[in-house]
Amino acid sequence: MEGSDGFHSRYEAALARFNTLIALALRRMEGAYDQLDAPRIAYLAELFRVQSLEEDDEARFSSDERELFMASSAGLEARGLEEAINWRGDPTRRWADKTRETTEGFLHLCRDMRAVGDLDGMMAMWSDTAEELFEVAGLVIDPLANEPMRQLCRALNDAAISTYELKLQRLAGDAVSTPAQPVPPEAVKVAQENLKAPKEATRLLNIFDGYAAAQKLTPGVRSEWRRYIQRLINDLGHDDAKRITADHLLDWRDHLLSDPSRSGKLRDPVTVRDKYITSVRACLNWAVEERLLSSNPALNIKVRVPKKAKLRDRDFTLAEAKAILTATLEPPPARLAISNARARRWIPWLCAYSGARVNEMSQLRKEDVVEIEGIWAIRISPEAGTVKNKSVRVVPIHQHTVDQGFLEVVASLDDGPIFYDQHRQRVQGDDNRHFKKVGERLAQWVRKDVGIIDPGIKPNHAWRHTFKTMSYAVDIEERVVDAIQGHSPKTVGRAYGRAPLTALAAAIAKIPRFKVEGS
Repeated sequence: MEGSDGFHSRYEAALARFNTLIALALRRMEGAYDQLDAPRIAYLAELFRVQSLEEDDEARFSSDERELFMASSAGLEARGLEEAINWRGDPTRRWADKTRETTEGFLHLCRDMRAVGDLDGMMAMWSDTAEELFEVAGLVIDPLANEPMRQLCRALNDAAISTYELKLQRLAGDAVSTPAQPVPPEAVKVAQENLKAPKEATRLLNIFDGYAAAQKLTPGVRSEWRRYIQRLINDLGHDDAKRITADHLLDWRDHLLSDPSRSGKLRDPVTVRDKYITSVRACLNWAVEERLLSSNPALNIKVRVPKKAKLRDRDFTLAEAKAILTATLEPPPARLAISNARARRWIPWLCAYSGARVNEMSQLRKEDVVEIEGIWAIRISPEAGTVKNKSVRVVPIHQHTVDQGFLEVVASLDDGPIFYDQHRQRVQGDDNRHFKKVGERLAQWVRKDVGIIDPGIKPNHAWRHTFKTMSYAVDIEERVVDAIQGHSPKTVGRAYGRAPLTALAAAIAKIPRFKVEGS
């Protein structure tokens, strides 16, 4: 006995169909006809083709012969295996033979009507099918629209030819899949309306450019983050910030984590979190503040970062530091550009005795080496290039670097960059500064030539950790170390006042000299 759920579902389906028929009848009485234009004709023809292939697929695996076989399957056990196979094969072959014969006949007829242009024959053959399709699609078509009806029947004839050809391929054993249901023209129109170009103010790149200008992002960061925004646009398929949802960004996050980069490796979750997601979150947050958007869909997008095993400290061992500093004293290769040779000779020492970022040293100009109240120092300034906190700071030069002749080398140069030749920069632009290449070449040199290949250490950045470790060993006040290295104060109270240059010089003088032969 059928359950109540089954009864109610059949009742609801019948009621829905009844209501649909009533609505169509009322529209027909009122003359509220749908237009049978080219897009709708194409949609109906494809709907017919898809439905025909679906019915064929269902019949192939759920035909009466299969049902008869399944009902009699228990009797197979009493038969011999060979006899059972032959018995079960006959209904299948009979069904296939009959279907092939019928399909070939209809295919020949449809092709013949198309060959001679027999529109009357097509009307006679496909008018009833057209009416059924109108009902399925919920359309009311003017019965006097003869020419559009003739065009529809012609399209149905072409669709039937395609369908019959595919059915024969299936009967030949080919794997022919059934296409997806076509999208009604009305839905296509709505989608196209939704895909209309967004207002200029809410285009993602325009939002990012506004954010970058407002925040005064450095050229390098601006160029890098803009690439991440463009990647989001490419993956979404549009650039309308108003259409982005949290679900879209969650899918994007998962795609970035699972899709290999150009190197063939999976992206580090830290990269996805701190670069891709952070750049999107920051610029959309700015758009909310500027009332371009009502909310920020990236606000709560998290990236889980598994904790990595820490196999070593992030500062150089004494042996590693000495190996690099010793290598700086070796004669450079003859083909090495003089500015690169100068960078290799001096930047490791400058970083070792100041804990500065490598790009802060590689961008130094002659005019940035200054004497203030008898103290020789380096002026790290945003005027020269990138400074992370965008603030100038003055860092005393360690006496060991002075004793090696650094000041004499600087004095012999013309004004301008010390460690790169600005005239050799092939691509002009703030986001392609040559000093970045200087740092990259130094890192390669440390890895390949010096032999510091441990992946747990960063060949340039480790000097910052090394300096911090040395400062602890000689009991330098933490606030003074932060001032030397350009770290932001950890508390509001520490932001008051500043460490005078004499205090910084006294602190750096406490850092013991690296005992490297020849230095």
